[in-house]
Amino acid sequence: MNENPGNIPEEMEEVSPASEEKGGFWASLIDIFIDPVKVFKRIKTGLPWWQPFIVIAIAMSVISYFQIPLNRQLMLLNERGVSAEQLEQQIEIADKFAMIGLIVAPLIVLLVYVIIAALCNVTANLVSGKSSFKKMLCLVSFAGIIGIIEQSLKMLILHMKGIENIASRDDLYAVSFSLTRFIESDGILRALLESLSIFGIWFLIIFTIGVSVVYETDRKTAVVPTIVIWVLGVLGIMLQGLGGGG
Repeated sequence: MNENPGNIPEEMEEVSPASEEKGGFWASLIDIFIDPVKVFKRIKTGLPWWQPFIVIAIAMSVISYFQIPLNRQLMLLNERGVSAEQLEQQIEIADKFAMIGLIVAPLIVLLVYVIIAALCNVTANLVSGKSSFKKMLCLVSFAGIIGIIEQSLKMLILHMKGIENIASRDDLYAVSFSLTRFIESDGILRALLESLSIFGIWFLIIFTIGVSVVYETDRKTAVVPTIVIWVLGVLGIMLQGLGGGG
C-alpha cells in the first residue's frame, strides 16, 4: 500500500499544513499551562514572538504600577539614614518618574528577553545544529509568562499584608515561593534558592521541553540551553539584590 498517495516529497510532507498543530495565540495562552508541547509545536511552525510579549508587557506595567507604593514605603523606612530634607527630595523625584517606569519596564524586559534569546539560540545551535532567533524569542516569551505569574502573586500577597506593615527589606524576601522562606541566606546563595522556586523549576522544565520540540533534539541535549538561561537568571537576581530590589 502506498503511504504517500500524492507522491509528495518527504521534505514537503514535514511542513505540510496538515502536520501543523491546530490553534493559535489565544489557545496557546491556555495550553502553555496544560499542554505546553502544543504551544512549542506552534512556535516551530511560525507562531509570532510579539503576541506573548504584549501580554507580558501589559502585565509588567500593571506590576510596576503596584510596585510604586511599595517603593515609596521602602524609601520612607530611610534605611540609609539620610536627612529628612534629602529623603523628601528623593521621594519627590521618585514620584515624578514613577509613571515613566510603567513605560520603561516593558522595554527593559524586551531588551533582557532579546539578550537571553540570543545567547540561548547560539547555545541551542551548537548542540542541535539548528538556529532560529525568532523562535527562541517566542519560546522565552511564552515561558516567561510563568515568571510573570510568580511576580504577580508576590505583589498580591504584599498588598494583602498591607504596604504600611513593611518594616524592612527582609519583609520582601519573606514573600517567596522558594526555600529562602526557611533558610536564612544572602548574596549568591539567596539568588540560587530564589532561582529554584516552585515557579522557577516549572519555568526550567517548560523551557527544556520547548527547546527539545522547537530545535528537534532530545531532552538531555536541551538541558544545555536551560543551564544558560538558569545561570542568567541567577545573575539577574543577584543584580536585583545589589540594586535594592526585592
